[in-house]
Amino acid sequence: MTTPLLETRGLGLHAAGRWLLQGLDWRVMPGERWCVIGRNAAGKSTLLRALAGLSVPQTQGELRWMGRRQADWAPADAAWLRAYAPQQSVDRFPISVERLLALSTVRPSARSVDEVLAALGAQDLVQRGVRQLSGGERQRIALAQCALQGAPLMLMDEPVSFQDPAHQAQVARWLAALVPPGGEAALVASAHDVNWIARAGTHGLALLGDGRWRAGPLAEILTVDTLRQVYGCDWREAGGVWVAE
Repeated sequence: MTTPLLETRGLGLHAAGRWLLQGLDWRVMPGERWCVIGRNAAGKSTLLRALAGLSVPQTQGELRWMGRRQADWAPADAAWLRAYAPQQSVDRFPISVERLLALSTVRPSARSVDEVLAALGAQDLVQRGVRQLSGGERQRIALAQCALQGAPLMLMDEPVSFQDPAHQAQVARWLAALVPPGGEAALVASAHDVNWIARAGTHGLALLGDGRWRAGPLAEILTVDTLRQVYGCDWREAGGVWVAE
């Protein structure tokens, strides 16, 4: 049996005086693209940080990468396994995009810089300074960094939050090609747009806002009942498009 790239055992997350998540037993296998959904402040970003091994207010339970406890991984080894793209990058130094991407490569990647930037519609940004980019441009560069790191487990916090509709569709196609079914890589990404999730994901993890959760293939998560519990409003599907009411 294939070892999960990521596994949680009874994972709980606590912040701001309440449990965001309790008892999460969950596996992420190679070839899967998981989309995490939930209302604002439901814990999506906190969960992504915890999965990446970054500091969060309070946790319980256990998190494993490739069958080993997360705490047992040295930072240098962890960089070979997982890559993380935050919701918004903070650039402290005025370096070029080209230099930033060179620094982001941890191990040789099958993907060239030119190939990744072209797939994201960002090839014309390579000579620009990172501090000169718009929010959407910088976000696409962060996604390129994530891919070029060469790690099999990619974690992305709202990867299309600053993208226009055309670039949202482009990113969805890129992720599907980056993490194909049967491949060696896996993706966990948080997002709000249900229709984008339907295009980009294979599985879904729904945070219900009170510590409860649901996880499974996307067809089992994108249902009227689950979406109502997640977002607190009614939903209907019309011609393959989800509409909130």
